[in-house]
Amino acid sequence: MNDNVKTPEANAGSSHRPRQMTRGRRILFAIAAPIATAFLRLAWATFRFRVHEDKAFVELVERGESMVFAFWHEGLVTVGWYAASLLKRGVRVTFLISPSTDGEFGVQVLARFGSRAVRGSARRSGAAALRGLNRAIGKDRQSPAMTVDGSKGPWRYCKPGAIMVARMAGVPIVPIGVAARRSWRAPSWDHHLIPMPLSKVAITVGEPIAVPRKMDADELESWRHELENQVIRLMGISEKRVGV
Repeated sequence: MNDNVKTPEANAGSSHRPRQMTRGRRILFAIAAPIATAFLRLAWATFRFRVHEDKAFVELVERGESMVFAFWHEGLVTVGWYAASLLKRGVRVTFLISPSTDGEFGVQVLARFGSRAVRGSARRSGAAALRGLNRAIGKDRQSPAMTVDGSKGPWRYCKPGAIMVARMAGVPIVPIGVAARRSWRAPSWDHHLIPMPLSKVAITVGEPIAVPRKMDADELESWRHELENQVIRLMGISEKRVGV
């Protein structure tokens, strides 16, 4: 192989050389992954979850069908618990994880919950990431869980990725809204929701949304706006359920 040929990751808009999976990183990830998993399980055990699922969604689960879950990035901690519970019900929930070396840590954590990861970056290789998710649905009957405002925002602005994946794979989108009675908001772009111990946490799973296989740019924008409104609506319902 020609040593002067750069990998796609090295060409992805960064002047820095990609990190290598060194022996030290392997050891670090091997130690940190079970600690992170245990911490999440402990945190989840202190929350009082209240889940409300749309009837049509429950029917999809019972039939073992794939779908695309859509929620805000701020809800990752709470949706993570819900994804783990869905795995026990036979739903093969998967997440998009960066192809970088550091992304391997997320892969190892997911594996400990029985979930698989699709390696890709919506920011650096969006088309490849979409194809990877499409393959995961079509070949492995996976159900991607996607933060529809992406990994960098803007906050609560729905991007079209989930719609494009659902359109390509011919599966419905399932919007999710979450809220906590008492919580702390992280000083990050997504104002990440971290429930306090013993807090009531509501997870509201909406009616599946079927998008057409063919759409032009204007129709894509219309569906993007509709999905955004649905996730916002479900957030409001969850807030009312916990009295926020």
